[in-house]
Amino acid sequence: VREAIGPDIKLMCDINQRWRVEQAIDIGNRVEDAGVGLFWLEDVTTADDFAGLARVTAALSTPVAGGEYVWGIVPFRHMVEARSVDIVMIDLVRVGGITQWLKVAGMAEAFNLPVVSHLIPEVHVHLIGAIPNGLTVEYMPWLMRLFEEVPRPQNGELAMPTAPGLGLKFDQATIDRYRAA
Repeated sequence: VREAIGPDIKLMCDINQRWRVEQAIDIGNRVEDAGVGLFWLEDVTTADDFAGLARVTAALSTPVAGGEYVWGIVPFRHMVEARSVDIVMIDLVRVGGITQWLKVAGMAEAFNLPVVSHLIPEVHVHLIGAIPNGLTVEYMPWLMRLFEEVPRPQNGELAMPTAPGLGLKFDQATIDRYRAA
């Protein structure tokens, strides 16, 4: 993949909780030795194994991202206190909404950790843009067709909407097409 995209495009690898701690360290080291230059390794092992994640994070120079499978704010406290990840990934729905998301982002900031989003870029563009430790917005445009105007990538960055609030208005024709009787 690195050869196909070249050295200037950031490459992330999502393991989706598939590796054991020992595998994550072993494979992570081999990827580093191969010079792939990953921007991050994501969800390398079970999301609630904070001690195991901390071992992986300490063993690799490649940043480890995690948190999308964490529900509520209390587990995030344990995650950042254990130094389980280098990059905190927050899922707006799983964490409990915008207010809880911002609380977790504040916790991450207190530990000098960057924050990235998980899905829902039409909302996360605002949240990442509102915090000093925001790093990237995950751009998965799956639900964008539900809205009339949405944030769009411009020159490799997601443009911040200028309309009031979240700047979102439902596309009624799309809503009608998917409406259940």
